[in-house]
Amino acid sequence: IQFMDDFNPKTPSFCRDDASAFFFDIMVAQLWRVNALIAVNAILMGVMVGISMYGHRYHRRPLIFIFQGATTLFLPIVSYVVSTTGDQSIIAAPFHSGVRGQDEIVIGRCDTTEHISRVLVWTALVQIVGINTTAIIATDAREGRKFGPPVVLLVQAVWTSYLAVYNAGYQGSLGLYHRVLKEDDARHAGPVGYNKVWSMENVVSLRGFVVVSLFALIFAKLILKCYAWYMGRRSLVLGRNPRVIFGYMEQLHDGNHPPGVVGEHIPPLIIMGEDTLLLEKQSYGYSFKNIPRRGDETRVNNNGLVTLDKIWQFDSMSLRLTPQLKDLCLSLALFKLLRCRFAKYTIADAGFMKVSDFLWDMLLKASDDERFLGLIENELSFLHDCYYSSLPISFAKSWLPILSIFISLLSIGCCLVTTIVMFPLVLLNGGGYQLMCLMHCNSPDHEIDMRVGNLYHDLAPVCLLFALVVLTEVREIASYVYSNWTKVAIICRFVQGEASLRKYPTLKKFVDHVLHHRCKLLRHWNNKMNQCSILVLHRRRIPVVFLQRLIHLPDQHSEKVPRAVKTIIVETLRSYGRSRNNSVIYLRRSIQLQVDDNLLWTVSNAGTADSILVCHIATSIFEVRSQPQSHQPLSDHKVAAIHLSRYCVYLVAYHPELLPDDDDWCKSLYKDVKKDADRLQSGSVATTPMQLIKLLSTKSKHEVLKNGALLGGQLAEMVESEEMVWKALAKFWSELILYVSPSDNMDGQAEAIFRGGELITLLWMLQTHLGIVSRPGNSGATTDVAPPV
Repeated sequence: IQFMDDFNPKTPSFCRDDASAFFFDIMVAQLWRVNALIAVNAILMGVMVGISMYGHRYHRRPLIFIFQGATTLFLPIVSYVVSTTGDQSIIAAPFHSGVRGQDEIVIGRCDTTEHISRVLVWTALVQIVGINTTAIIATDAREGRKFGPPVVLLVQAVWTSYLAVYNAGYQGSLGLYHRVLKEDDARHAGPVGYNKVWSMENVVSLRGFVVVSLFALIFAKLILKCYAWYMGRRSLVLGRNPRVIFGYMEQLHDGNHPPGVVGEHIPPLIIMGEDTLLLEKQSYGYSFKNIPRRGDETRVNNNGLVTLDKIWQFDSMSLRLTPQLKDLCLSLALFKLLRCRFAKYTIADAGFMKVSDFLWDMLLKASDDERFLGLIENELSFLHDCYYSSLPISFAKSWLPILSIFISLLSIGCCLVTTIVMFPLVLLNGGGYQLMCLMHCNSPDHEIDMRVGNLYHDLAPVCLLFALVVLTEVREIASYVYSNWTKVAIICRFVQGEASLRKYPTLKKFVDHVLHHRCKLLRHWNNKMNQCSILVLHRRRIPVVFLQRLIHLPDQHSEKVPRAVKTIIVETLRSYGRSRNNSVIYLRRSIQLQVDDNLLWTVSNAGTADSILVCHIATSIFEVRSQPQSHQPLSDHKVAAIHLSRYCVYLVAYHPELLPDDDDWCKSLYKDVKKDADRLQSGSVATTPMQLIKLLSTKSKHEVLKNGALLGGQLAEMVESEEMVWKALAKFWSELILYVSPSDNMDGQAEAIFRGGELITLLWMLQTHLGIVSRPGNSGATTDVAPPV
C-alpha cells in the first residue's frame, strides 16, 4: 500500500493531518479487503484450471469437492469485489476530531474506472481459461459418459458480462464534494451534487471495447462448444457410433453384405464416413442398406465410406502413407470397436473374429516388438479424447476445427491488444497506484490529491492470466493441427479422392509436416510404469522416510517402461498365438514359476494378490543375491522381471480394481504385509540374501513374508544358473501380467484411462482385440475362447 502525493503543492490544504490520515485509512482497509478477495479468487481459479487440465492424473473425490467449491465461490467473490470497488466513487465518512463542535464529514471521490476494468479483464481471462480446459463429451447413452456444456459456465458468463457492460458505461472524472457539520447535524451528512449517468458511448470507447470484447469471446467459445456438442451427440460418427459399428460388424458376420466386401487379409473396418450411407434402425442398432462392393471405386467415392482395406491399399503420388500412418488408422478402427464394449454390447454377439485373426497375423509376422503397444497407445489417445476431452466433438462438422482455430487466434489477438491498450493508459495516468482520490474538508475550493494502493496487485494476476490464456489457446490450436483425429481426417480426404496437392507444393509440405509430426503436449500415455516394493533393498535418507510417514506420501515412483518389458510381453503373446488352432486361443488355468524342471510356485484365480506379493518378495531377495560387483549393464530378463514385479505390487497397493481379487482385501493385505516388513527392517539390518531370508522366516508375523522368504531361498540356491533364473522370472511375470489384465470391470478401466492410462490398461485393450476377454475358468476346459472386440 502506498501513500503518494498526499497534498496538492499548488493549493494550501485546509484539512487536518489526522482527518487526512483517517480518510486514507478507510481507503486502505477497503483495498486490503478487495485485494485479499482477488487473491483468494485467483487461488480458487488456479485450483479449477489445474484440476480441469491435470485432474485426470490425480482423480480423487476430495479434488471433486474442491473443484465444486471453487466454482461456487467464484461468482459471489467477483460480484462483491466489483460492487465494493464501485461504491468507493463517493466516500462520505464522519470524522470525530475530539473537540466539541468541530466534528466534520470527510468527503471525497475516487476514480475506480481503471481498477474495475482490470478486475473485469481478469475475470474474463479466468473464464476463457476455464472454457478451454472444460471437457464436453458427446457419447452414446449406453456408454454412460455423456457430459454436456456445464450450466455454471453459462451462468458465470451471463452475470460477469452484465457487470462488464454495466461498469463500462460509467466513466467520469473526479469531482469535489464537501460539507462541514455541527455535531447535531451529523445525521444529515452526505455528498451533494453527484449525478452518475450510464452512457453507451463509454461502452464503445477504447477502454470499454477492450473489456467487452473479451466477454464477447467467452460467448463465442461457449456457443461454438454447445453447437459442437449438439451435433456430436446426434452424429453417427461420434455420439451414436457404437450402434452403427455394432450393426456393421453384425452384417459382416452374418454374411448380409455384398460378395467381395471382405478382403482376403485386411478386414474392411470402418475408419470414416459412416454418415454418408443409408441406414435403417434394427433391434441391435443400425444396418447399412448399400455397403459398397470391392472394386466399385465410384460408389465408394460417392458414398464417402472409408474402410481400413482401402487405406492400406492406397497408393498415390500426392500422399505417402507410412506404416505408422496406416497403423494410426487401424488404431481409430480398433477404438470404434472397443467403444462397443464400453456401450455394453455383448461381444459374443458380434462377428469380430476376422479382426482377431488379422491382428494375430500381424503380431506373428511383425519384427518390431514395440509396434503393437504403439498401436494401442494411439487407440488409448482416441479413447481418452472421446471420453474426457472436447476435441472429438469439434470434428462433428468439417468446418468446426477451422472456426475453433480462428476463435483461438482471435483470443490471442485480444490479449495482445488489451496489453497494448492497458499499459500505456497506466503509464499516462502516472502509474504505481490502484485508486486516485480527491478529498477536502473545510473548503470546497481546496483539495487533497491522494493515491492509494499498489498497482502491482492488479497487474500481476492480469499478466499471469494473459500468459495462461495464450498458452491454453496455443495448446488448443496444436490439438487441432497435430491431433490424431486431424491426421486420419486428412488421410481419408485423400483416399476419397477429394484432395490433391500436386499444384500446391507449399501446402503439400505443410500436410506432410502435420502427418509426420507428433506434438508432445497431446500425449496421454507417458510411457511410464509405477514401481512399488515391499522390501527396502537400499537405505533411504532418514529425512525422506520421516517426511513420507509424516504426510503419508505414497511409497512409489514411476519409471519409463523399459524396452525389455515390452519385448518379453509381446514374445509371450506370440507364444499364445503360435498355439492357436482355428482361432481358438489356448491359455493356462494357472501361471507357474518353473526354473528348468523345478516347479517353484503356481498362481491360480484364487488369491492372485498374495501370490504377487510372495513372488515379488522372492524376486527382491534374488535381486539382492545377484547384485553386480561392477557397473555392468543388467540383462534384459533381469530388467523385465524386476520392473514387472514392482509394477504388479503397485497394482495390488493402489489399483486393485484392475486385478481379479476383491479391492478391499487387496489393500488390507498389502498394508498388513508392508507394515510387518517395515517393522522387521527398521529393527534389524540384513545386507546379505541369507540374512534377509532368516529375518523374514523367523521374525515375520505374516504368512506372505514367510512364503516369500522360502521361495526366495529356493531361488538363491541356484547360484550357477543366475541368467536362467532371471529368464524364468521374466517369463513368469510377463505371463502373470497378461493373466490378470483381462477384466470385465469397465468402470475400473475407464478410471485408468481417465488418469492417462496404465500399462495393464494397454494390455487389456490389446488382449481384448486379440480375443482374450476373460481368464480361464477354475474348472473345466483350459482354454478361453471369445470373439474379440
